[in-house]
This record gives sequence, structure tokens and C-alpha cells, in this order.
Amino acid sequence: MLMTRFLTASADVDPNFYVYLCFGQSNMEGNAAIEAQDKEYVDPRFKTLACVDFQDPRRNKGEWYTAYPPIVRQGTGLGMADYFGRTMVANLPNEITVGVVDVAIGGTKIEGFMQEKVANYVAGEADWFKNIMASYNNDPYQRLVDMAKIAQQTGVIKGILLHQGESNNTQQDWPEKVKKVYDRLIKDLGLNAADIPLFVGETVSKSEGGTCWGHNAVIATVPEVIPNSYVISSEGCPAKPEADGAIFHFTAEGYRMMGQRYAQKALKLMGIEVELPHTIATPGLKPDKKFTSLQEIGTTPFAIVSEAEGKAFFGSDNQNLDYQDYEIAFSEGNSGYQWKLENCKDVANGYLLRLITPQGTEYSIWGSPGYLNGFSTVADCSFVLGLNNQNGQDVANGAVWEINYVDDKGFTLKNKYTNKYLHDARSAQQVGPKYFTFCTLSETPTGISTVRYTPVIDDNIIYDLNGRRVNESTLRPGIYIKNRKKIVIR
Repeated sequence: MLMTRFLTASADVDPNFYVYLCFGQSNMEGNAAIEAQDKEYVDPRFKTLACVDFQDPRRNKGEWYTAYPPIVRQGTGLGMADYFGRTMVANLPNEITVGVVDVAIGGTKIEGFMQEKVANYVAGEADWFKNIMASYNNDPYQRLVDMAKIAQQTGVIKGILLHQGESNNTQQDWPEKVKKVYDRLIKDLGLNAADIPLFVGETVSKSEGGTCWGHNAVIATVPEVIPNSYVISSEGCPAKPEADGAIFHFTAEGYRMMGQRYAQKALKLMGIEVELPHTIATPGLKPDKKFTSLQEIGTTPFAIVSEAEGKAFFGSDNQNLDYQDYEIAFSEGNSGYQWKLENCKDVANGYLLRLITPQGTEYSIWGSPGYLNGFSTVADCSFVLGLNNQNGQDVANGAVWEINYVDDKGFTLKNKYTNKYLHDARSAQQVGPKYFTFCTLSETPTGISTVRYTPVIDDNIIYDLNGRRVNESTLRPGIYIKNRKKIVIR
């Protein structure tokens, strides 16, 4: 994919280039896999300033690029800034460009952005954390300032986005520490606090099982400490569990929703109302009833998921098996994502897993039943096919499974041909077991289907893009809003 650089050399400051600073920990950094829809066309009016050097995609620190993900560093995922910027440019005049300057470090406390504390803080942390910090010369605050000053050569800083707090969970002095960082940014960049709103995102909500949901009560007090600050709700934004069951991070859809909500608030301060109708969201599927025995399942269709990874098995197309995030796995365009248990009469303690289509019918391929098959003769993969040498790629008993349930862990899938375990879409050749949840699925709103631009402005009154009423007789060249329309004064 072509990454277009936005040249800045010897350019004048463009008042129509809106810059937003972003900082925080892993949710700002981006912890969800970048999906196909996220790699599709990104409006060139949405830019990211590389804050470190990238190898893939190739980016040079301190230069602007069209904001295809990842934004923060090579190897990071989808984060808050991605759909913030996309939503901004979708609802601003074509003359406006939006750029983000994003410095974020997974796992960092707010102390990681406090220059008087960062050295001692980093010294006591793990090597992996030190390695990330080293990419910012062990001073991420200074890197943010240095990159912001480069951004100021061509654009105007309009606001700051923060998502951090999981590592300072429920600490009552956290807002004061945030204020120190905010005040220092205002001073070091020559800004006016009255013109620079701070947008602070909540951690994963209690309703989504967030481990640090209690910190949201602390986040709610930030506007009492920083007058020009606004809290971005995380309610209803889906999240995913870690391997140990803790829930710190949003899913890809959760990041999209949070980014849109940051943008919604930023736009509202400009007098632009953006409706995010999550009450009519595209339905999504999530694990519902969880089984604890094969007898309990009977003939009920069920999904095979890893709750720790937020992933599920599915028939992607034709005879291929795949293993992806729920949003991808539970798509109506797939061959199927639920399974039906059948006894294999010819093999003791053997079971077959028949794929069920999204329409609820039994899946067949080339006129024969489609079963989860754990070994291919031509590639390191599992697939959905028949039993014995149906197409020259499967082997005897490759679709036969020994399935056991372990209390408080889940089901294991041991292939009768390889005598080893299935872990993902590769062949069942792992020595140790991996535990999966067998469950039914239920619909829940997981996404925002549309973002609509609806300015709420009184007729015949002119506002600037910060939402301030202006005198028509003294207008300078620029973009304004009048009678629910954007106008250009030249």
C-alpha cells in the first residue's frame, strides 16, 4: 500500500491544517489487530506525523504521511487516533486537513510523561518496557514536544487527546498529574489553554467487564482540575480479555467507536453536531451460553472461541478454515461459524464437527459433508472438508477429534490422526492442549453504522470553526458556518 508523504519543507503555517496531539498507554498506542476495512482508502486530508522511524511501512521521523495504520509505531495496532481523524475529515470542509502527533507507550503510568519522574520510573521497569521507552530516548514527553513543534511549522494545534490510566488505576492524584503534563505542554508549545481542549477517554467500562472500570470515577473529576477538558465515554464500546482473563483493551470495533466519540466532542466544540447512532448499530455476535460438557451440547449448534484472544474458528470460504477476531469470524459472508457435534461410529471416543452455515443449514462441499479437518497433506493448515481422502488433501481420521472438557479452563481438541492438539487455523500438531469455549451466540450492538454531519446553528448568524459567533462586517479570509452551511471568505 502506498504511503503518501505530506511535504512540509519551507511551507507557511496553514490555518486550515488542524493538528491534534495524542498521548497515553496501550489503548492510545493501539492494541487491536488492523482489519481489512481499516486498510481501505484513507482520505489524504488525514495525516500522521511519524514520531519514530518506521521500516514497514517506510516512514521517517518528523515527516507527515497519509494516516494508514499503524500510526504510533511499527507493529502497533488500531488505536484511538485512527477513527478520530477519519471522522474529523469526513465532517469538516474539504479545505481542512487534520493531522495527529501520537506518542504512546503500552503499560506506561502517567509518570512516563512527567520529566521529573520518568528516569527513576523507567529504571525499575521490565526490559520490554525499557526497549519501547528507548525508541523515544527515554523521554516520551520531550519527543511529543519536539514533534509538536515540527507540526507547528505547517499547522495549528487545536487540541490534545489522552487515553491513559490503567497503570494508575483509581489513584486519586492522577488528575493533578495529568494537569502537570497538560500545563507543561501549553507552556512549552506557546499555546493558550483556553484554545486547547483536552479530551480524556474512559477505560473499558464496567458493563464490558473492564478490569480498571473503577478508574472512570477518577477520570470524571478531570474537568474539575482542568477547566477546558472533556471526558469521552467508553460505555458500550466492546473490549477483549487477555490470556489471564483481565480486560484492559478494546476490540477493533471498540477503538473505532472511541475514536469517533473523541471526534464527536471535538467537532461539537466547533459548532458541528455529529450524530453517532449506536442505538441502531450494525448487530454483532458475541459468546452467550457456555457449555461444560458434550452431553449438554447435544445437537445444538455452537461456536468454538478463545475468550482470552477474542477469536473464533470459522469457514472463511470454500474449504478453508480460519481463526480471527469475533468481528471477522461471525460475518454473514463466511461459509459458517458454528458447529454441530456428531459421533464418529468407526472411532472410539471420536467426534466430528460439522460446519453450520449462517442460515442454519449443514454445510456441504462438492456434495459431501463439510467437517473441521485438522491435517492437510499439502500445507500446514486445517480446513473444512470430508473424512477420508475426499480430494487428495485429507487423511483418514483427519476430521475425527477427541474432545475433553477441563473444569474452569474449557474444551480441548485433539486430532485422531496427528494425536496432537488444534490451536488455530494451522494443522493440529501442537503437543500441549489449548482451551476453547464452546458456546451459543447472541446479538449485541458492536458498531456504529453511520456518522452524519448535522450542524446545529441558528439561521443568519455566522460562526467560526471553533463555534464562536463572529461579526460579518469584520470577517477575515477563512472558513465559517452560516445557515447550516460552510462558507469561504477569500
